[in-house]
Amino acid sequence: MRPHRLELEAFGPYADPVLVEFDPLAREGLFLIHGSTGAGKTYLLDALCFALYGEVSGERNVKGLRSDHAAPGQVPRVTLEFSAAGGRWRVQRQPACEVPRSRGEGTTARPARAALWRLDRQEEEEAVASNVTEVGREVGRLLGLNAAQFRQVILLPQGRFAEVLRAGAEQREALLKTLFDTVLYERVSRWLEDRAREAYAAVGEGRRQLQSLAEQALAIWQPWAGEQACPEPAELVDSQRVLALQEHLFGLQARLALQLQEREAECLGLREQLGRQERLAERWDRRQAAQQGLREAAGRKEAIEQCRQRLERAERAEQLRPGLETQQRTAAQLRRRDQQLAESLTAIGRQRDLLPLLPQELVALDLTSLPAPALLTRCIGALAAGLAALESLVVLGAERDRTAHAVEAATTALAQLADQVRRGEQLLSQTEADLPLCQQQIQLARSALDRLSGLEHADQHCQEQLAAVAQLHTAQALLVEAEASLLGVQQDLLRHRELLQDLRWRQLKGMAARLAAGLEEGQPCPVCGSPHHPRAAKAGESAVADADLHLAEQRVQQGEAQVRQAMAHSSALRADLQATSRRWPLAAADPQAVHGAAAQARFELDQARSQAALLPSLQAELLQLEQRVLAYRDRLQQRILERTQMEERLRSQQALLVSQQALLAQGLDNRPDLDVPALLEQQQRLQEHLTLVADQLQERNQEATRAAELASRLAADLAAAHFSGAEAVVEALASEGERQGWQLQIRSHDQALQRDQQVLADPDLQDLPDGRPDLALLAEQVRAGQGARDRQLQHHGQLTAALAALAAVLERQRQASTALDALQQRADRLHAVADRCLGRSSPHISLQRWVLSAYLEEICTYANQRLDLMTAGRYQLQLSDGSGQRRGSKAGLGLRVLDAFTGEERDVSSLSGGETFQASLALALGVADTVQAHSGGVRLDALFIDEGFGSLDPDSLQLAMDELDRLREGGRLIGLISHVAGLRERIRCGIEVVASERGSRLVVGVAEAEP
Repeated sequence: MRPHRLELEAFGPYADPVLVEFDPLAREGLFLIHGSTGAGKTYLLDALCFALYGEVSGERNVKGLRSDHAAPGQVPRVTLEFSAAGGRWRVQRQPACEVPRSRGEGTTARPARAALWRLDRQEEEEAVASNVTEVGREVGRLLGLNAAQFRQVILLPQGRFAEVLRAGAEQREALLKTLFDTVLYERVSRWLEDRAREAYAAVGEGRRQLQSLAEQALAIWQPWAGEQACPEPAELVDSQRVLALQEHLFGLQARLALQLQEREAECLGLREQLGRQERLAERWDRRQAAQQGLREAAGRKEAIEQCRQRLERAERAEQLRPGLETQQRTAAQLRRRDQQLAESLTAIGRQRDLLPLLPQELVALDLTSLPAPALLTRCIGALAAGLAALESLVVLGAERDRTAHAVEAATTALAQLADQVRRGEQLLSQTEADLPLCQQQIQLARSALDRLSGLEHADQHCQEQLAAVAQLHTAQALLVEAEASLLGVQQDLLRHRELLQDLRWRQLKGMAARLAAGLEEGQPCPVCGSPHHPRAAKAGESAVADADLHLAEQRVQQGEAQVRQAMAHSSALRADLQATSRRWPLAAADPQAVHGAAAQARFELDQARSQAALLPSLQAELLQLEQRVLAYRDRLQQRILERTQMEERLRSQQALLVSQQALLAQGLDNRPDLDVPALLEQQQRLQEHLTLVADQLQERNQEATRAAELASRLAADLAAAHFSGAEAVVEALASEGERQGWQLQIRSHDQALQRDQQVLADPDLQDLPDGRPDLALLAEQVRAGQGARDRQLQHHGQLTAALAALAAVLERQRQASTALDALQQRADRLHAVADRCLGRSSPHISLQRWVLSAYLEEICTYANQRLDLMTAGRYQLQLSDGSGQRRGSKAGLGLRVLDAFTGEERDVSSLSGGETFQASLALALGVADTVQAHSGGVRLDALFIDEGFGSLDPDSLQLAMDELDRLREGGRLIGLISHVAGLRERIRCGIEVVASERGSRLVVGVAEAEP
C-alpha cells in the first residue's frame, strides 16, 4: 500500500481543508513530520488509519474526531488516494458526529459514511462500495491486512511499537494473536479435547452396554434356573459365565425333548381309536338322514303336482306369446300413426292460415279429418304451379338487388378514386418538398469530403501521441522492474555482508585457537609471553577457515558489482524515460487528455468519412426523387380521367334499377311489403309437409289392412290351444324365472327321492346299532392328551427361544467387548494428544503458543538483521521460556537480549532508553517483514514512525538512520514524527504542522534546521 493524496476537513485540530501530497515526498523516500507539541502531528496518522479502516491509531475515540475549531455546520471528512493490489483507489469517510441544527436549537446526529472508487480506468472513476461495511471489507481485501495489523506494521504509533519488546509473555501472546490468525490451532486443540471427552463417554456407554447385556442374559436364564443359585449381573460381564448358563439350558432342552416324544405316542393311539368310532357314527348318521328324506318327500307330493300343471299351461301360453305381441304391437302402431297424421294436419292448417297467394284448392281443403288421397294430390299440384310464379318473381328481385349492389359498389369505387386523387396530390407535394432536403444533405457530404485531409492529419498526430503514452508506460514498467531487480541485488549484498561480518566475528572468537595451534612448549606465547601453556585453546566446531572468509569476501565484491550494474541500468532507463517525457510533454503530463483528444479526433474523422461516403447514394436518391415527381404527376392525371368515366357508368346503372323496381311491384299486386324469397321458402316447406302427409296417409291405410289380418290369425290359434281369449293367455303366461323355478323344484324332489332310496339300499348301512355311538368321552380324552402335548411343546419352544436369545446376547457381548477395547485405546490416544496440544503434558506448552513462538522466532530473525547493524553487532534478541532460561525447542514467548560485548544474555528491561528504542524499532520492522511474508504477498510500500529518536545518542541515531536509508532504497516511503533537531538537519523534506487559535495548518516542503 502506498498513499498518494490525503485530504482532511474539520478533523481533529484541522478545521480548514488540508491537503497532503505524498508523491513529491516519495521522491526522497524519507520525510519528516515535525511541529510543536499538540499541534496535531499524530492526527495525520489517525486520519490515514481512519480513512482506510474507520479506526484511529492511538487511544482516541472515533466519536470525538470532529474539530472544535470547525464551523457549526461543517462535517468532518477524510479522503485518501492510495495504490494497492495493482490499482489506484480513493476512499472517503465521514465519522459519526453531532452538528448544530440548521433551524432551531440543539444538535442533530450525522451517521458515519464511507465510499470507495477505483481511479485507474480509461473511462470515468468507478464506484466500488458505498457504505461503511462494504468499504471496510474491500479495503481489507485490497491491503491484505486488518486494522490491528496495519497499525502494527505500517503505522508505528507513539509509545506503542515497543509493546512487543517490553510486554510479558502473556501480554506478548495477546499482541501476537492480533497480528497472526492462530485461532485455528486453539480450535483444533479444543476440538481434540471434545473428541477425547466424547471418546471416554463412548467407553462409558460401552461398559453400560456390557452391563445391560449381562442383565439381559440373567433375565433370560432366571425362568429356567430351578434350584440353582442366581449369579450377580456383574459376574456375567465375563462371557465364560454366560457360557455356563447356556450349557445348563442345553441340558434342560434335551430332557424336555424325551418327554415330548412319549406324550406324542400316547396322543397318537387315542386319535386312532377316536377315528374308528367317528366312522361308525358317520354311517349311522347317513341312514338316519335318508329315512328322514323319504318322510319329507311324501309330505311335498301334492305341491309338486300343482307345480307340474302350472308349468304345462304356462308352456302352452308361451307358444302363443309371439302372435299375441305382434297383434298388440301392430294395433298400437296404427293408433300412433292416426295421432301423428292428426297433428300434421293441424300444423299444416296453422301454416296455411299465415301464408298469402295460395291456390283456391288448398284454401278450401278440410283438415279436421283425414282427407282423401286424390284431393290431397290436387292441392299439391296447384301449390306447385303457384311456386313457379313466385320463383320468377325471386329471379326478378335478385336482378334488382344485383343492380342495387352494382350501384353501391360504383359509388364506393368513385369515393375511393376521389380519395386516391387527393392522396396523389399530397404525395406529389411531399415529394417535391423532399428535393431541397436531399440537396442540403448533398452539400454537407461534399463539405465533409473536403475536410477529410485535415482530419486525417490530426488523427495521425493523435495516434503518435498515443504511441508515446504506450512507450512511456513501457519505460515506466521497465524502470519499476529494474528498481525491483536493484532492490533484490541490494538485499543479496546485505545478506552477503552480514555473512561476512558473522564469519569475521566467529574468526575473532576462534583467534585464540589459531594462536594456540602454533604454540610450542618452552616457547613464549605471542600474546602473554609465558613459556608455559597449561590450557591451550582448541578449535571449536564453529571455527572459520580462511577459504570460507575469502569466498565470502568474493561474494560481497560480486554483489557490489551487481549493485553497480543494476544502478547503471536503472539510471539509463530513468534517463530514457525523462527524454521521452521531454519529447512528448503532453503524453507525460496528462495521458488521459491524450486519450481524450485521440478519441475526439478519431470520432470527427469517422463522422466525416461516414458523411462523405453518403455522397454517391445521396446523388442517386436526388435523381430518384426527380423521376418520382414526374411519375406522380402522370398517375394523378390518369386517376382524374378514370373518375369522370366512372361517374357516367353510375348514372346508367341507377336508371336500370328504377325500371326493375316497377316490374317487381306489378308482379306482387302492388304489395311491395312482401318478402318474395321468404314467401317462396315458406310455401316450399308447406308443399313438403303436404307431400309427407300424403305418403304417411298411404302407409297408414296399409298398416290398417295388416292389423285386421293379424287379429283373424290370433283368434284361430287361441281356439286350437284351448284358450278362451287373449286375456286367458296373458293370465297363463309366466316369466322365464318362474318356469325355471318350477322345473327346479320338480327336479330336486325327484332327485332327492331317488337318492334317499339308493342310500337305504346300500349294504354298508345294514346291520347298524339302533343307537348312535357316544364320542364325547373319547374326544375329551384326546383333547386332554393333546393339551398336555401342546403345553410340553410350548415349553420346549420357549426354552429353544431362550437359548437363541442367550446365544444372540453372548455374540453381542463378544462384539461389545471387542468394540470397548478399541474405544478405550482411541480415547487414550485422543486424551494424550489433546493434553499435549493444550499444554497439560510435557513440555506443558499449548499448540497455539507453540505456533506464536515460531512466529516470534521469525520476527526475531528479521529484527536481528537490523539490530545488528544499528548496534554495530553488539545486541541480538533471543527467545527464552518463562523462567528466563533459553529454550531448547520452539516453546515459550520470553525475550532476552544477547550482549556480544559480555557474551551473556540479560533481560530486555536492562537496556537503556536509546537501546530500547533501537531494539523496539528493529522488532517493529521485523514484525512488518513477518506480517508481509505471511499475508499472501502483501507489499508494504509505506512506513510511519511516531517519536522515539530523542533517546538516541548521535552515533546510535546515525546507525538507525542508516537502517532507514536502506529501507527507502527498496522503494519504501518512510515518514518520521520527531522533535529531534538532528533529524531536521538530515531530513530536509517534510511536513511542518503549525498550530494556531483557529486550528492547525500544514506546510509541505524543505524543513529548516533549528539554530
